[in-house]
Formats: sequence, structure tokens, C-alpha cells
Amino acid sequence: MMGFFVWEMVKIALTVAMLLAAPKVIQGLSWPAMLVGLVVTMQVYWAAPFLAPRKTKHRDE
Repeated sequence: MMGFFVWEMVKIALTVAMLLAAPKVIQGLSWPAMLVGLVVTMQVYWAAPFLAPRKTKHRDE
């Protein structure tokens, strides 16, 4: 269980580091577009069940 929390903290730290480094790496960065993209990416798993292909039953004929 402790390993899970450690890796979650690593993930959060890397996310913050990339957010802080983004303006230095990308010239003319659009902050609103980047933040919207970040939020959409983090929340897309809610849409996964709706976007997944539906399984169909095959009838043997």
C-alpha cells in the first residue's frame, strides 16, 4: 500500500514539474488551452465506457 502512495506522489510531483517547465520549453504557450487539455485528459476515463465498442453476440447458423 505504501508503494502505491509513493508512486502517486511521484506522479503528482512530475506533473507539477512539467507544468512549471512548460513555459520555458514551449514558446507562445496558451495557458487556457493547456489547462483545458490537462483537465480533459484527466477526466476522459469517465467517457471510456461510452466510447468503447459494444460486444455483439454471434449466432451460430
